[in-house]
Amino acid sequence: MKMTRISIPVSVDERDALLMNAERNLRHPREQARYLLRLALGLTDPNKHESATPALTGSDGGFVEVRQPA
Repeated sequence: MKMTRISIPVSVDERDALLMNAERNLRHPREQARYLLRLALGLTDPNKHESATPALTGSDGGFVEVRQPA
């Protein structure tokens, strides 16, 4: 699967909520953002537990970067 990197500006409140949500679900914030995006797009079954995919946690693309706005 070819992955594409995107960057999404978020507020401090959104970033903090994502970080807390990721921690609760034992996912890296990038994986949590991807999971939430897939849920919103109907690409993931909300009743099926999906854990982070180790193959997608490297630096080869497909991630949303979580940074505080400058």
